[in-house]
Amino acid sequence: MSGNLKLKTLNLTNFATFEDQIINFGDNFNAIIGETGSGKSLILDALQLILGNRADKKIIRKNCEFSCVEAIFTTADQEIKDYFFDIGHPFDEEIVIKRVIHKSGTSKAFLNYHQCPVSLLAKTGKRFIDLVGQFENQKLFSEKYQLSLLDNFSNNHALLNSYQEAFQIYQDELSKLEELKEKETQTHQRLDYINFQLSELEKLSPETEEEISLKERKEKYLELENNQKLLEEINYYFEGGESFPGLQVILGKLERALAQSKSLNTSLLEKFQVAKDDLFEINFLLNKDLDIEVSEQELSEIVERLDLYTKLQRKYHTDTAGLIDQMSSFLIEKESLENIESSLSNLEKSLGDRLITIRNLGLKLHEKRIEAATRLSKLLTNAVRSLKMEGASFQIKLSKTDIGPSGMSKIDLNAEINPGEGYHKVKDIASGGELSRILLALRQVLSSRDSVSIFLFDEIDTGMGGETAFHIGKSLKRVSEHSQVIAITHLPQIATFSDKLLEVEKSVRNTGGENRTVSQVKEIVGSKIKEHVNEMTPLLD
Repeated sequence: MSGNLKLKTLNLTNFATFEDQIINFGDNFNAIIGETGSGKSLILDALQLILGNRADKKIIRKNCEFSCVEAIFTTADQEIKDYFFDIGHPFDEEIVIKRVIHKSGTSKAFLNYHQCPVSLLAKTGKRFIDLVGQFENQKLFSEKYQLSLLDNFSNNHALLNSYQEAFQIYQDELSKLEELKEKETQTHQRLDYINFQLSELEKLSPETEEEISLKERKEKYLELENNQKLLEEINYYFEGGESFPGLQVILGKLERALAQSKSLNTSLLEKFQVAKDDLFEINFLLNKDLDIEVSEQELSEIVERLDLYTKLQRKYHTDTAGLIDQMSSFLIEKESLENIESSLSNLEKSLGDRLITIRNLGLKLHEKRIEAATRLSKLLTNAVRSLKMEGASFQIKLSKTDIGPSGMSKIDLNAEINPGEGYHKVKDIASGGELSRILLALRQVLSSRDSVSIFLFDEIDTGMGGETAFHIGKSLKRVSEHSQVIAITHLPQIATFSDKLLEVEKSVRNTGGENRTVSQVKEIVGSKIKEHVNEMTPLLD
């Protein structure tokens, strides 16, 4: 198991009854023993903190400001190194996980010396470490857990990952389809509104340059109209009307009157005639310059378009540039809404194709599981019988279902605990002690194939003894050949199989005039293990 993840060291500072404790673990089977209340379960509590469990300030040693748990792991496995690199916490030689709990109730988690969310520790822990104990047996009732064990046994990880990736994409697209369908119900109403607004804007087709040109042309036409009125007035004074004879008549009469005078100086009459001719020339020139025809229709069209500019500017509270932007925005939204139907059609086709892919992968996975279930049933039966459940037999049954997060399989872990009693679901017939042995048997069968590197066994020997305990010890030893095992036990029959024995002892010390309980760990290895265990409690043959 040279490539697997291994727990090398656990450091406890101000952790309940532990002051400053360094615990070194062996690569294979580590047994933790000690009297009730000595603190051996605290070691498991510390490891569970490392695995992302909730921190409680109650574990801080009295009169201390904080508590710290640090675990150091080693591995030579490149896949494990790649995993930590992918999650953003690479390492060179050692993986260091630390939890610090402050008296205030706050806590911090660190992975390879960088702060991280506790959820990441939990995710990492589930990947590499498994806790098996008297309070963890219930997980065997979970179909998801049962399927994961079967997939580990059958090495279905690549196929399962492909299925789950396709299934997740399918679920995401399905959610998107539902969103589009909800939008579709509002699309027509919104499109009607946009089309109405666009009809006004498109009728105008606003352009800043055109608006300026229209205003200039309007001013020019208004000026021509004023000139026309002025010309009419001038011509009236020259030509006269019903009540006014006109300047032309008056000047003619005046000229004749002057011509009849014999005493008038001839030069004065000539001057008068020159002045009269000048006036008539001026009138002629004025008519020539001012008599320009004004197109009332064109002027009306100009005014109408300028009024439309003003109306829409007021409506949208903007200028012509804003109208252009608004029109563009409506056109974009219109295109988007019109594409919803097309998107729905394309998405429905994509979902149909993806569903075929998912079902093909699911069926292939289901078939592999069926084949593996037959083999695992036989191996599990043999393993459990070696743990003094001589009459027990197992049947792992699979039935095909519709697609789901874990595939297209429904699993039933059935057992016949007592011969002749028939097969029933394990959860309905197995006792707590039997469940512990079933889990251990599963771990014994799967240890060489499992992605889990470290197994924590919490007093799975509860209620057992004698030969059964002996066989449990042998089974734990077999599991440790492929994975690191850390087991809390009360039984010498189990402890004797360990490669390293960790004995937790409790004592009372006087510190600063106050008696304080202190837990300490003593390491026992090699040939001294059996000797030490025999001294504590003689082993049964």
